Amino acid sequence: MQSIFRHVYLERRRLALIGALSFVAGVILYSHMGTTPGGVPVPIIIGLIYMVAVVGAAALTTYFLPRLRRITDAVAVTRLGFALWVASTHSYELASSPLVSATVVVGSAILLLEISPRLPAFARMFSIPEERLDFTQNARDFLNWLDNAAGYHAQTLAAITTERTRVHG
Repeated sequence: MQSIFRHVYLERRRLALIGALSFVAGVILYSHMGTTPGGVPVPIIIGLIYMVAVVGAAALTTYFLPRLRRITDAVAVTRLGFALWVASTHSYELASSPLVSATVVVGSAILLLEISPRLPAFARMFSIPEERLDFTQNARDFLNWLDNAAGYHAQTLAAITTERTRVHG
């Protein structure tokens, strides 16, 4: 149980960002609903439910499948993009199909992960000024700050080493 709490603590930045993005995506997806049960608008309630479910799934994914950390970030970004697209085109019936929305969101996340390392090369190919290339470096720095994998692995290795020396004397 302690390792689960340590994992959540180390992934707190990622989970907070994913939670915020999923809350906003949930609110945007259901912004066309105008009812207010108990004085709270339905989009806020659904956004909170969406946030709890997505953060829980992201925490489990990063705990049991740590190599999929980056895809949880990409899925959060593409989910928000999908919600913005659905709200701007008023195609809410498309979003109501779980198969279609999951395919679009996860497929876009995989595409985003494949394209993102190649963005500086694409920018040079289309002769975008070097000042604009700083955006990709800033995004990379942000993702490195968000990804606490180095600290996580260092702490895990230290805990394992300490446990071995304590057991084996």
